Amino acid sequence: MAAEQKDWLQKLQTFDRRWIFLAMGVAIIAPLFAPLNLPVAPSAMVKSAYYTVEDLKEGDRVLLSLDMDPASTPELEPYYRAVLLQLKRKKVKIVIATTWYAAPPLVERWLSSTVEGRIIKQGDSSYHGIPDDPYVKNEDYVWLGFREGREATINGMATDIRGTFDNQAADGTPLDDIEIMNGIESLADFDLIVMVSAGYPGIKEYIQQAQGRGNLRMVGACTAVSVPEYTPYYNSGQLLGLVGGMSKAAEYEKLVGKIGTATQGTDVLNLGHVVVISAILFGNFIFFAGQRRRRTLRSGKV
Repeated sequence: MAAEQKDWLQKLQTFDRRWIFLAMGVAIIAPLFAPLNLPVAPSAMVKSAYYTVEDLKEGDRVLLSLDMDPASTPELEPYYRAVLLQLKRKKVKIVIATTWYAAPPLVERWLSSTVEGRIIKQGDSSYHGIPDDPYVKNEDYVWLGFREGREATINGMATDIRGTFDNQAADGTPLDDIEIMNGIESLADFDLIVMVSAGYPGIKEYIQQAQGRGNLRMVGACTAVSVPEYTPYYNSGQLLGLVGGMSKAAEYEKLVGKIGTATQGTDVLNLGHVVVISAILFGNFIFFAGQRRRRTLRSGKV
């Protein structure tokens, strides 16, 4: 019996760790091809962000600040697509800007595919809400482009957004010739500011530089690592909503009614965590079983 127990323990102690790597690989790849759509329960901060946008009326004007780079797109692009779908189906006017030098190529690609194009493609059976219509440049949306300066740029937008961008859109069109910019002199003139922020400058700097210059309504999305830093702004009421990381973007997708890459990514994270926790439990079981056997051998009972 002792020999059988020893053989059993030895087999476990020599377990090939490559099986764990294989299990992790399956956990990562499988949900991408066969989404599990695990249950998602939206949190209070995510609901607050969603309903703040939902309260907008047709024709309201929103500043969408995309302060990010390609490295942060896995976490932030799902929220961008979800909130843009929500804004377009509300038929609000959108002014887009960025304070990150790496953002313009990314944003310009998104403008053609998601703003001027449809997010909800024809025949999309996974979506049952109001479809979005293509937006027309300088009529339904304006792309102001990038301005260097970080906090100084945000400060300038808070006092004189036209001067900050030389009174012209990114394509050179004078802002005076764009109807939706009529009456927009500063950030306080927007009905809502939506910030998609990968870090500095971003949500924190908008609050520090602009929040005190008028009754600014702000919601934001950030990477998961930044959530503890920005949560106090939500608790204080300076942020009306906060969507942090991929898991919270999945909650926002559920509220909007369009399942996207955040939901798929959350499935990957959940299954990955199951594999990691299982490996930890398995390793501890082997360790304590071995310790128990050694104590039994030392006591002379075997």
